[in-house]
Formats: sequence, C-alpha cells, structure tokens
Amino acid sequence: PADIASLRQAIYADGIVSRAEGTALFDIERTRTVHSDAWSQLFVEALTDYALNQEPPVGYLSGDTAAWITSEVGRRKTPSTDADLELVTNIIEKAREVPASFSAFALGLAKQEVLYGDGPDRLGRAHISGRVTEADVIVLQRILWGAGSEGLLAVSREEAEALVAIADATTGANNVAEFEDLFARAIGNYLIGATGRSVPTRQEALAAQTRGDYKMSLNGVLSAFNKLIRPSVADFKEGMNMRSLTEEISAAAEAETLDRENARDEARAVAEIMTPDKAGWLLDHVGKNGVITGPEKALVRFIERQSSALPPELQAVLAKVA
Repeated sequence: PADIASLRQAIYADGIVSRAEGTALFDIERTRTVHSDAWSQLFVEALTDYALNQEPPVGYLSGDTAAWITSEVGRRKTPSTDADLELVTNIIEKAREVPASFSAFALGLAKQEVLYGDGPDRLGRAHISGRVTEADVIVLQRILWGAGSEGLLAVSREEAEALVAIADATTGANNVAEFEDLFARAIGNYLIGATGRSVPTRQEALAAQTRGDYKMSLNGVLSAFNKLIRPSVADFKEGMNMRSLTEEISAAAEAETLDRENARDEARAVAEIMTPDKAGWLLDHVGKNGVITGPEKALVRFIERQSSALPPELQAVLAKVA
C-alpha cells in the first residue's frame, strides 16, 4: 500500500500522466506477482487518464495511443485479468469512441481469458478455463456495448470475427446460457443492424467539438442575447412570443439532435438489409464444421426474425436450424 500511495503521488504531482509514466506502470505490471486491488485501481485509472484525457479532444482514443497500449499489453504471453484486460475494457467503456481494431483486441484478450484464465477478476467473479462463464459474459458485454458510438451496439467485422473465434474455441463446452443470446445479438447486429462506425481523426473530432461548443455561442447565443438587451422594432412586434436566450439554445440543440436521429434511422434502415457480402460471411462461419452450435442456432433465428430482406443463399442454413 505504501508503494502504491507513493506512485500515485508521484504520477499526479503535476496533474498529468505522461507516456513515460505509463510505460513505467506497464513495466511494474509485468513484474508483479501478488494481486492488489489498490494496484489494479491505480494502473487502470492512470492509464485510462493518459489514453483519453491528455490530448484534446477529451474522450477519444487515438490510433497512435491505441497501438501503444496494444503493444505494451501484447508483450505479455498471458495478459492479466485484473489489470491488462480491465484496462482495455475500462478505456472502451469510458471513451466516446475507440478504433474497431482496439475493441477487437480486447475481445482477443477476453478469448485468452476464456481459454486459459482461472480464478477471480478484480471484483471476485470467477473465470474458469475452457468455457464461457458469467464473468466472461460480463467482460464481453462491457467491451461490445462500450465500443459502440453514443451507447449503440454497432459491431464491426473485426469484433464479429473475434466473437466467432471465442464461440469456436468453446464448442461443446459448458458455456453459460447468456452467451448464446449475447452472441446472437452482437453478430446479428453486425449483419443486419450495425450502422457502422469509425473513429474520427483528432483534427476532425476537434473541429466537431469546436462547432458543438462554440458555434451557438458565436452566432445564436450572441444574437439572442442582443435581442434581450437591445431589441429591434421587429423584436418588439413579437411581443411576448420573443424567445428567451435559453429557448434559443434549446431549440438549436433539439434541431441538431433530430438531425442526428434521422441520419441514424436512415443508416439503420440500410443496414437491416442482408447484403450478399454479409450473407457470404455468415455462410462461411455458420456450420462450417458440419455442426450447428447453440450460439449459431441462436444467431440464425435472430436474423430470421429481424432481417427485412434475406437472400436465397441463407434458406439452406435456416432449414438446418428449423
């Protein structure tokens, strides 16, 4: 505890977590042999702070930082559950957006935990090697839901591939029932529900943040404020119907939200159509060994219920499940 307290004080003495300090934390993590809740908390907190808060815009995981973290974690043959896996999962949960490759990397770590991990995570939930446990499902949910833009479950092909690998590696194992539902919803979302996502460059995110934070201040806010302190003749004619400053801002925010929702609905309508490319992907991954597994059955039934347009090639797969 004294060591951890000293480390925390040293790292946050200037209020900033540097790349060098982050590297030092990884060095310590690779050499420790005793579990410590306080250590896991410091490790995860400090590195998440570095990854998301040190460069504007706050909340975005850049490709460079993502590559650095995956490289550091990848230096271990078996990444730790209470620190390495917890770190990447926490970053995904806290970030506004992360590269799809980063969440796929996190799912790869989860696969390692499913196959080889034993013992509790930092919250005491049990991992048992060779099968998907409740603790594993919780980790998978945190990664998949956290990685989606604005809280949406938008699964990328990289993430879908990683999830399929977990299912394949545990075929015949005594997996918890919740895994089938998670698998079906996540893979089904990639095939017929995901609107897709990509992390904007830091310059694009900064520009968007600037527009969101200041456009109204420079235009609408000043205009509304001028109406309040120096109303024109036209403003007087409006009488009691003249909007307050708060109403002006609220109306602009509502209009922007409506535009985003309309764009999202249009993208979702397109995504719900099963394209030949995605149909081919499904045929390559379902029943490829001549056996339809539980998660695969759940997936095909999910697609049959949800998809607005199924290509003829999928009828043979659906017939096997029926």
